[in-house]
Amino acid sequence: MTKQLGMTVDGMTIVLPGSWTKIPLDDPEQTVAFVKRFVKRQTGKADRLAKVRRETVQDLVASARDATRIGVHTYLMSLEILPRVPFPAALLFLDQDWTEAARSALADGDVEAALTATFGAVEMGDSRNGPFGRRWEVLTQTLGEEEMLTLRLEYFVPYPDGTKVLVARANVPNIPRAEPFGLLFNEIIDSISFPEPDEAEPAAVLAEPATVPNVS
Repeated sequence: MTKQLGMTVDGMTIVLPGSWTKIPLDDPEQTVAFVKRFVKRQTGKADRLAKVRRETVQDLVASARDATRIGVHTYLMSLEILPRVPFPAALLFLDQDWTEAARSALADGDVEAALTATFGAVEMGDSRNGPFGRRWEVLTQTLGEEEMLTLRLEYFVPYPDGTKVLVARANVPNIPRAEPFGLLFNEIIDSISFPEPDEAEPAAVLAEPATVPNVS
């Protein structure tokens, strides 16, 4: 089960597995209203969950504000990887300019040197859009006798026209193993489609979750 979504940047799309929602960032009031509707839909209206709803709304709104502050233009949040299989992950996108040193490396065709000059040491990979950089870390948390992991990923994908870099940051908490989810996000990043220069059209920003399962 996959779904193609238009990203906030004009004409870009991404293919996502399972069920995701996009949090609008353009207007603070719209963000708050969307988050309240979303949380109520996910948790229901039971009085016993009022505190949970309130705290969840506060956390999501604060996260959206922090994202906006650092230039994030697309904020995607995963709900399920498969029907009734929760998958609480966040995927944020922002654009960053190349440094002058990077532009010199690009002129020589050295994408790795350009990425290193702009972002520091990165692991290189190849996708349908060409070479990209990646960084990752795994954090471990022990709950009783159970060990859970949080995977954090950063991807640095040069725009095809060479003007800037699309930076993607993924956070995947409470997973038993990191490798399968790292491979999954590699596939997600590989699915990004940039518009052709003469075909760029504004992508519709979702006002409601792409697919939201009922939660009782």
